[in-house]
Amino acid sequence: MTESWILADTPMYRVNPTPGLRLGGERLGTVLRALFTAHRECRALADEVCEELYRLAGATTGRERHRLLRLKRAAFNDRVPDAADLRDTWQTPLPPAVTAWLAACERSQLARTALEAGLPAFLGEERERLAQAVGSEPFQLSLALNSPQVLDAAQRYRTSPGQPTARQRKSERGLVQHLARALLRVSPLSRLTAVGFADWSEDGRRFDEAAFDRRRAHSVLTPDRALFSSLVNGIVAPPRLGELPVVVQRNAMLKREGTHIRFQHVVNGRRRTLSAELNEQLTGLLKLTALGPLPVELLIAELARRFAVSEPDARRLVTAAVDAQILVTAPVLDEQARDPLPAAEKLLAEHHPEAAATVAAIAADLDLMARDSVGGRRAALTRIRAAETALNELSSCPAKLQVNEDYLLEPGTVSPEGYRAALADLGRVTAFQSLFDRHHEIRALLTRAFTDRFGVGARVDLLDHAEELVTLVRSRELALTRADAEQWGPADGSLAELLRRRAIATATLAARLREAGDAAEVSVDPGLLGSLADGLPDRFKLTAASYGLLVQPVDGRLVLNACYTGHGQLATRFLGSQAEFGSDVAARIARRIQHRFGADGVRLVEDHGLHRANINHRIRLLDETVTPQDWVGVTLAHDPAGDRLDLLDRDGRPIRVMSLGMKWIELQPAPLNLAVWLYDTGRVAFDPIGRLHSQRTDLDGTTVRYPRLVAGDVVLQRRRWYPGDDLPSVPGGEPADEAAHLIAMTRWRATHDIPEEIVMKTPLGMPAGEVMSGDGAAAALTRYLRARSREKPQYLDLGSALMVRVLPKFLERRGPGFFEEALPGVRSGVTAGEWLLEYDLTHEPVSGQAQAESAGEGA
Repeated sequence: MTESWILADTPMYRVNPTPGLRLGGERLGTVLRALFTAHRECRALADEVCEELYRLAGATTGRERHRLLRLKRAAFNDRVPDAADLRDTWQTPLPPAVTAWLAACERSQLARTALEAGLPAFLGEERERLAQAVGSEPFQLSLALNSPQVLDAAQRYRTSPGQPTARQRKSERGLVQHLARALLRVSPLSRLTAVGFADWSEDGRRFDEAAFDRRRAHSVLTPDRALFSSLVNGIVAPPRLGELPVVVQRNAMLKREGTHIRFQHVVNGRRRTLSAELNEQLTGLLKLTALGPLPVELLIAELARRFAVSEPDARRLVTAAVDAQILVTAPVLDEQARDPLPAAEKLLAEHHPEAAATVAAIAADLDLMARDSVGGRRAALTRIRAAETALNELSSCPAKLQVNEDYLLEPGTVSPEGYRAALADLGRVTAFQSLFDRHHEIRALLTRAFTDRFGVGARVDLLDHAEELVTLVRSRELALTRADAEQWGPADGSLAELLRRRAIATATLAARLREAGDAAEVSVDPGLLGSLADGLPDRFKLTAASYGLLVQPVDGRLVLNACYTGHGQLATRFLGSQAEFGSDVAARIARRIQHRFGADGVRLVEDHGLHRANINHRIRLLDETVTPQDWVGVTLAHDPAGDRLDLLDRDGRPIRVMSLGMKWIELQPAPLNLAVWLYDTGRVAFDPIGRLHSQRTDLDGTTVRYPRLVAGDVVLQRRRWYPGDDLPSVPGGEPADEAAHLIAMTRWRATHDIPEEIVMKTPLGMPAGEVMSGDGAAAALTRYLRARSREKPQYLDLGSALMVRVLPKFLERRGPGFFEEALPGVRSGVTAGEWLLEYDLTHEPVSGQAQAESAGEGA
C-alpha cells in the first residue's frame, strides 16, 4: 500500500498588522553598504595581495621594501593601511590585485570617516522613526494589554522624537525588541497578530500577497477562563467545613514538590499555604482527579475499591481532603463557554448581586476595549483591576483577571498559482519530517516499559499508572542513544533501526552541507528526502497522521518555519469565531479527523477539558467526548500480537482519544499525555545544521557559517551563522564608542557574508546524555519550557545604528545561539505573514501533479 501526504483544505493565515519598517535611513545604508562591499573586496584580494607584495619585497631594498612589507602586514592582518601608504606614489609598479586592494581600502576608509562624522545625525533620524513607530495606535493598543510598562516607555519616548533623554535611551532596547516582534514575529494570541482562514480558489489572492484589512479584523477580549472560573467558584461555592460538594475537583493552586504537595487554604478571608505528605491514599485521590471534576460518590467508590477499604473510610478520606481544601467544589461555570461573563453574571445575581454588577461592568469594559482608543483601553483596564480587587475580596479563591485578546480576520480565498510545485514538494518534505517525530520512539519506549513492568498481554488501570509510565518514558527519551535502544526498546530491534535510519538521513544532509563549502545554498531532491523515510519498521507506520507546517511564501518557494501536530491543533482556539463569520472550517476539520483517525472503526472520542489552561479553550469538534468520569474506567492494555498498547473503555472496547487543545501536550495531565502518545503525531524539531555544528571537532573559535538548505522549492533551513570570538563584544552591554562598534560589526558581517537582516535564535533542544530520575526529567522539561518562552527569536536589522547599539544587551540576556538570515525580510509598508498548511497521511497513491492540483480543489 502506497503512503502519501495530501494537502488539507484548511489553510490558516497569520499576519502582523504592523506595516514593515526599517529603522536605518538611506544615508546610513549607503555608507554601511560601501563599508561592507569594500571590506569584502579587501578580504577577497588579501591572499593574492600578500603573495604579490612578498614577491615584490624580495626584489626591492631600502625604504620601498619596508613600505611593501608594511602593506603586506596590513593585508595579512585585515587592517586598513596607513594614510600615507594609501595616497603616496610608489616607485615600484604595483600589480593589479594590489592596486585594486588599495582602492577598496581607500573606499573603506572614506566610508569609516563618513560614518564617524554622520553617526549622531543617523541616530537622530532613526530615533525619530522609532518614536513615530512606537506611537502608532495599533501598536500601543497591544502594549496597553500585554506590556503596560513598555507602553509607558513608548509614550515617554514620543515626547522628544530624535532627541531622547538619558532615561529614554535606556528604554530603547525594550522598545526595539517589541517593535521588532510587531514587524516580523508572527504568532497568535495577541493583537500583534491577526488570524484568519482561507479557502483554495483560482480566483483568490496570491499566496505570497501579505494582506491585512483592518476593516475586516475583529478584536475579541475575554478573561482567562480558568482563573475567572476559580474566582467565581470562590464566591458562589466557598469551602464549608464538614460539607461534601456533589462534584469535586483538585484545588487549582495545588502544586507537587517532590514527596509533598502545597496548596492554598482559605478560612474567613485568611489565606495560608499548607503542605501535606504524599502517602498512598492521597496519591490515589490525586490520580483519580487528574483529568477534572468527579462526582463525589464516584470518587468515594473508586477509592474504596482501589484500596480495599469500606466506603465510610473512603468517605472520611475525601471529607478530610475537602476540609483541607485539597479538593474543592467543581466549577459552577462552563469553562469552555464562548463568553463566560453572561453566565457568571446570571449565577452571581442569585448569590451576590454586588458581584454580579461588578461582572457586568467588566463585560462592558471588555466590549469597550475592543473598539476604543489607547487611552480608553488603559482606563478600562484600570477599572478591571479595581473590579478584580473587589471580586477577590468576596472570593475564597482569589485570582488575577488576566485579559486575553484574539485578533480575528474574516475568511477569504487564496490561490496556489505560482506555488503548485512548492506545495507538492512540501508533501514530500512532510514525509521526511515524520521520520523525526519524537512520538515514534516514545511509543516504542512506552511499550517496552509497560511489558517490563506489567508483563506481556497485561491490562492496568490508566489513571493508576499513567504518571509513573510517563515519567519513566520521558526520562529515557531524554537520555536515549543508539546504545540504549536495545535495552529500552522492543525486542524486535525496531527502535535501534529507527535511530539508524535517522542517523543515515542526518549524515546524508550533513554531507551535502559540508560539500557546499562557501556556497550560499545547497539543494537536495525532495524525492531523496521522502525515500529516506521509506521502509521503517511496521511499528512506526501510522494508520493515521497529520502535520501542520508553518511556512512563508517567497518568490515561488515555501520557507519552512516549524512542523507541528496537524488536524487543526494550532487553529482550534479560533474556530468558534469562524463559525460566526459563516465559515464551515470547523466542520471540515471535524470531518477530516473522523475520516483519518476513525476510519478503522475504533471509537473516536475528544477530550474537551480546559485543564486549567485558557489556551485550551475551543468549540467541541467530535460527536463523542471522554469526560473525567469516563477516564476513571479506562485501561491500558498490551496486545501481544502487534506488540502495541491500546486504550480500552470501561466495557473493554478500544477507544482513540484526541486532544485538540492548543497547549503543548507535555504539560497536560499524564493520562491524556500518554493517550496522545499512543495515537497522534507530535511536534518535529529536526535541525540538521544544528546537529552538524554540534558534532564538529574542527572549530577554531571564529564565526562559522552554513548554507541555506533547500529541497526543491521548499527552504528547509535558512542560512546560518554561529558567532565566535571574532564577534565584536562590548563589556557591560553598551558600546562606549558607538561608531567604532558599528564599524566593527559591519566588518564582521562582511567577513562572513552576513546580511543586514537576521534573526537571533537560541537552540532549545532537550537535555540529553544522562539518565535522570522522574523529578529530574520534570525539572528539565520545566527549564526547557521557561527558556523556550524567554528566548524567542529576535529580529535584528544590522543596517540600523540603533539596533546595533542595543545588540550587546540582547546578547547579554540570552544563552549561546546563532543568527539566521531573515527570509523573508522586512519590506517597507508590507505586513509580515505566515501560513499554516496541514498535510494528512493517505494510503492511496497520489502523484506529485495530483498533490499540487489538490491545492486548487481543496483536499
